[in-house]
Amino acid sequence: MSNVKQLLKDAKNELARGDFEEAIEISQEVLKIDKKNYFACVFLGKAYSSPGNQFNLKSSTESYIRAIKIDNDLILAWKGFFQLFNNYTTELLPDILSYNDFFELCYQYMLVLQNEELSQVELIDLLNNLKIQFKQKTAFQRKFYSFFKPGTLEYETLGKHIMSAKDSLLGLIKIVRKEETEQISKIVGQHRLKMSSSDPNYQFKINALAWEIYEKSELDDTYNQVINVVDDDLERKALENEWLEYKIKVLKSMPIELKDQYFEKVKEMVSDMILVDHDSLSAWKYYFDWQDFDNLDNMDPKIILRFFAKYPNEPLAMILYAWINSSFSIYNVKDLEKEIDEKNKKLKDSSLELEYDALDNDDDATEEENELNSLLEAEDETTGTLKEEDISISLMDNITKTKNSVLAYRIVSNYYLLNKEYVSALPYIKSGINLILYDLRDLGANLRESKNELTIDIATCYTYVDAPKNHQAALSLFDKILLEDPHNIKSLMGKSIISVEKLDWSNAYELLTEVIKQVPSNLEVQSQLAWCKGHLDQLDESIEMFTTVINSIEGGDNRTMDFKSETLWRQSKIYLRKQADGKDPSDGQYVNTAFKLLIQIIKNCSDTFSKSYSTLGDIYSYYFKDVNRAFKCYYKAFELDSGDAVAAKYVTEFYCDSSDWSSASQICERLIKEENASSVLRKVNWPYRVMGISFIEKQMAAESIEWFQSAIRIDSQDIESWVGLGQAYLECGRIEAAIKVFEKVLNLDEGHVFGRYFYAKALAEIGEFVQSIPLLKELCIEIPEDETVRMLLAEQLVNYAYDLYGEGYLMKSSSVTVEAISSVKTVICELECLTQNVWIILSKAIYLFSLVESRIDDLPIENLVEIFQSTEMRNTTDLDVIDNISMEEMLSQENVDNITITAQFLILSSKYAISTPDYEQQTATVKSACWHNIGIAELVAFVTLKNKKFKDASITALKKAVEFQSNNIETWIALGLATMDINYRVAQHCFVKAVALAPKDINIWFNLAILGLKNNDIAFASEVITRTQSLEPQNSSPWLGLALIKESEGERKQSHEMFAHSFVLSNGRSKISQLLYAKSVLETRTGKDDDERDIDALEEYTAMVFGLEQYFKKNPNNPYAIQCALVALERLNNFKKAQELCGRLMDILEKQFEQSGDDAELLNFAILKSQIARIQLGAGAYEEAIENATFADKILCQVMESTSPDSKGHESLLSNHVTLGLAYFFQNNFDETLTHFQQLLELSKDSKSLVVLLSKVLYDVGTKDSKSIALEELMEYKNSHGFDTMTTLLISAITFIENKEADVKTALSYLLGLSLNDLTHDKHKDIPYMIKEFIMRINSRKPKNKDSINSVDYYSQRTAFLFPQNNESWATVDQKIQQRISTGGQNKVTAEHLSDMFCTNNNLRNIQKSIYLCPWNKKAVTSIKECF
Repeated sequence: MSNVKQLLKDAKNELARGDFEEAIEISQEVLKIDKKNYFACVFLGKAYSSPGNQFNLKSSTESYIRAIKIDNDLILAWKGFFQLFNNYTTELLPDILSYNDFFELCYQYMLVLQNEELSQVELIDLLNNLKIQFKQKTAFQRKFYSFFKPGTLEYETLGKHIMSAKDSLLGLIKIVRKEETEQISKIVGQHRLKMSSSDPNYQFKINALAWEIYEKSELDDTYNQVINVVDDDLERKALENEWLEYKIKVLKSMPIELKDQYFEKVKEMVSDMILVDHDSLSAWKYYFDWQDFDNLDNMDPKIILRFFAKYPNEPLAMILYAWINSSFSIYNVKDLEKEIDEKNKKLKDSSLELEYDALDNDDDATEEENELNSLLEAEDETTGTLKEEDISISLMDNITKTKNSVLAYRIVSNYYLLNKEYVSALPYIKSGINLILYDLRDLGANLRESKNELTIDIATCYTYVDAPKNHQAALSLFDKILLEDPHNIKSLMGKSIISVEKLDWSNAYELLTEVIKQVPSNLEVQSQLAWCKGHLDQLDESIEMFTTVINSIEGGDNRTMDFKSETLWRQSKIYLRKQADGKDPSDGQYVNTAFKLLIQIIKNCSDTFSKSYSTLGDIYSYYFKDVNRAFKCYYKAFELDSGDAVAAKYVTEFYCDSSDWSSASQICERLIKEENASSVLRKVNWPYRVMGISFIEKQMAAESIEWFQSAIRIDSQDIESWVGLGQAYLECGRIEAAIKVFEKVLNLDEGHVFGRYFYAKALAEIGEFVQSIPLLKELCIEIPEDETVRMLLAEQLVNYAYDLYGEGYLMKSSSVTVEAISSVKTVICELECLTQNVWIILSKAIYLFSLVESRIDDLPIENLVEIFQSTEMRNTTDLDVIDNISMEEMLSQENVDNITITAQFLILSSKYAISTPDYEQQTATVKSACWHNIGIAELVAFVTLKNKKFKDASITALKKAVEFQSNNIETWIALGLATMDINYRVAQHCFVKAVALAPKDINIWFNLAILGLKNNDIAFASEVITRTQSLEPQNSSPWLGLALIKESEGERKQSHEMFAHSFVLSNGRSKISQLLYAKSVLETRTGKDDDERDIDALEEYTAMVFGLEQYFKKNPNNPYAIQCALVALERLNNFKKAQELCGRLMDILEKQFEQSGDDAELLNFAILKSQIARIQLGAGAYEEAIENATFADKILCQVMESTSPDSKGHESLLSNHVTLGLAYFFQNNFDETLTHFQQLLELSKDSKSLVVLLSKVLYDVGTKDSKSIALEELMEYKNSHGFDTMTTLLISAITFIENKEADVKTALSYLLGLSLNDLTHDKHKDIPYMIKEFIMRINSRKPKNKDSINSVDYYSQRTAFLFPQNNESWATVDQKIQQRISTGGQNKVTAEHLSDMFCTNNNLRNIQKSIYLCPWNKKAVTSIKECF
């Protein structure tokens, strides 16, 4: 022991000298000897903390703590430790010494100081400074507040000297909440991605993750502690609200099995907070929901008023306040507010008197304080209740803001149910039920009463919504409630009401009998039972029971009065039932009693009870026969209840009978939108039908379709709805759908007049006139006095006629038009219908005759005269002066042709349209249309008759049309056409105006271009027609305009191509294209040495004749068109058709010559005779040809002697001599033949055709002289005119026939010497053929020499090489190549030619093709027979 003491002295001395390392060694030696040596540890702590190499904070700290543990009561180690701590605070905490260990040392040191009665100030200051120093270190603060938590010995010993209990607890709460929030966020972040956000339980699962943290938390107790130590009321309330929110979070995170118990604690806390009038809004919200009132009438209205006074802008408070103010609640808000105000006034008088005095006496009071004082005094002066409409608005506005309140949904649902707005209530009931389930799942709140009430509410809705479909669901819900509560009156009543709705009065009676046993005093059940008895014919018992119920009703609130009104109304209905059953002992006694009861309802109970007015309407209508009062009662009933279908039907019928469809549709629309009428509207469809008809009346057919469809869905046998739907489809242009609908109508009722009428109209819209017109004729027989059907028949007949006209059936078209005029006659003369439409139909019918001049003799003039004589023409004085067209004037005319009569009738029909009695009442649009029609009729007459007065009248009428309506495009176009020959600028202005109104109408642009072309403005016309072509390149008109422009520029080839293209685009149906194409073909082809083998020429002539045939169907007497056709037919050798046209043209020229007596007409007549002679020659009628040619020759000679020579006359003279020469030749009269040909040579030697013809005839005569003359003429023409293919071939042919060897070689040499240019003019490769024949003739006289240049193969191959694309070049080389080239499309060949080529290949497939191409090919038929 002495050794230890000596060592301790040595260590102390070493410390004093500063030799700290030696001191450490000595102290460690001491500890080896005595492990619990206090001073050795202290010396070590001192040595390790001293500056030097030995410095070690950790060893020093451990040494001091070891010394303290050895002897806690000695101060030396404590002082050393805290001295070290003061010097190295940040280095020690928390790396070397943890926060808890440090706070524990401080606590132990405090105990030592207290025991030794030493000063504790330094320790307390240390901790205070340390608290400030580590303010930003959450870990320090967390350990600090946890260690020195109020209620512990540590706090009572040391902590209370550092901070108050409130500060300590608040600091701890703040830190712990932050820690828990961070920990929960971390956990949620780790698991969030593992969950699906679309999972309905997503939020629940997220909340449950927090239980891992909340389960270990002591924050709940900490909140409880701090609230007990806080003195300030406002601060305590804020902490309680914060505590409540924390409890809700914990509750949401708890496992389901723990929620119930904890929920009761939270609920108790909420109730306590409300009891002390807490300021926590959350507490108030939870309070009302968690009270789970069994009935909305059992809420404490005073608490509601307190809530509303505290939070007047809170949605839930506004909903609660609106409910207790509504007419459906049992609360008297005015009395409640008055009672509360009196209590508050007493309290304020006693408690605020001193404060008011202080404020008044305080000279330093601010303006805000004085204003507050005045507001407090005036606070109770502004009280009042809400109006019913404000209540409804308030509920709707605020329910969307309180989506987490079950009570709010209960209130809104109940309000809708009491208003009988079941459909509107459904979504709120469902939302409330869902919210209850969420509260049970998340909070453990078992709101049983709320759930039962909302279940009953949804069952009630199902009773009336989509009934009876939802009745089974409603019964299931009621049974579910009854399983839990067998005596639930509402459920039992609900089941009985379903039976009532099903009209199952027996079952309802049984159910209500069971209910009344349980609640015999329930007046509502008694009333319902009495109602059932009344429907089970227990009328007297029912009336007696109703009387008992009425006498038992007490109270004057709105719900009581409504119940009394319902009961009185039911009793009145039973009295009326007795009256209807014939049990009235005296006349009308029961009706009068019922009437008095209904009046009693209105006077004493409720003047807004709609059923009373509706039943009064029944009484006035069926018993008192007072229509006006019945209408007023029904109308009042419907105003109060838009779901009253009986009242709505009566009012609607009243409006429909007066054709007030607008008012009728308004009634029906309200009825359809009314939720309470949904069950009725599933059985009746008339409201939808009326809506559909009203939209048709408004010209809104598209909108009417859905209404008619709805009507048909309800009653598929409702014919009128089907008719309305078909009419709507028809007006919308959905013709096929309309036809199907009307077919359905006729299946339901084949004799339905309107169904057949509209069916015929729909068929006509798609051109099925053959089916529609017989239907209308049948209707006309059944209802001959109906002008509408007769007019539709006339209109469809006219449209059918135009349809036939478009298809080319002109004869049938004219007969149908005659029938239409007859129908119009019936409408005008017998039915005396003089509307504009009938005159328009007549105008269209007459105009069709003006289009088809070939059938103009079919015009029923007698019918038209009778029509126009049946009425007087008015309002046409200005026009009559110009055109002088009237019925009287027409009857006074003599020798007038049918074309003129047709034009005049057309003008009259359009004039009579403005002579109708209602013309002055018509709109400007109708008047403009009438004058437009007159202008068009006058313009047609001008174009047809070429009389200037009609053009003037047209301009006048069209100007009048423009005055009434200046935006009619057709009027401007017509006016432009009418003024085209009068004033270029006016016409241009009209077309420009039309273009402005319809810039994409190519007809306007075309007319504008023609106007420019007519006035030689080629550049303008070209620009306009180019624009027209860009708008519609597939239209024929622009191409026609381009052709005319090219023709005016002298570009014949391009012009002809465009005329042809225009003709093709119009499908050969455009009259102007037909005529201009014919003209272009003749100008292109006539006199161009076309061969009969030229397929292009044949095609064009054939197409031209086809077009002119179509033209003649409409305009058969156009001389120019006939002349064009004659020229083409003559070249096509169609002499039979040509002879018919010659006769027609002859009649026309004779009439013209008789009218004019002009020599020019006589010349035309002679020229036509010459043409007739040629045609007869071609037909083989040689005698008639000689006769006509001789006659024409005489006339031509006479005319040409008296007038200057004419080229046409000279050509006709040549034609006559040719005709006579050939005719005599074919009659073997060679002398006359030679005479006329000699005269031909004297008249003209320059015509190649004449020379060739003359040479052929002379050679054919057969004499040596004639053959010589023929050859001389050909050689003379060749020498004077140079090379010509025709003459060369003819000379070669004569040489070949003569077969003189020298001449043959000379001819062959000449043919072989022809240039490539000469060979190119040989289109049909006749020269190679001649060469081949010559070579064969020469080679036949000597042996064959393959090396000879005269080899046939050589020249054939040479021709094929020079002209490889010509199929004739390969005829002698390779027939397969010839066939391939012929079928390749590069050569035009006839069907017969191609058929022959296929046939020569001698295989079955090609022979079949040959027969397909040309079935009359005898060679092919023979070949195919040989194949089998």
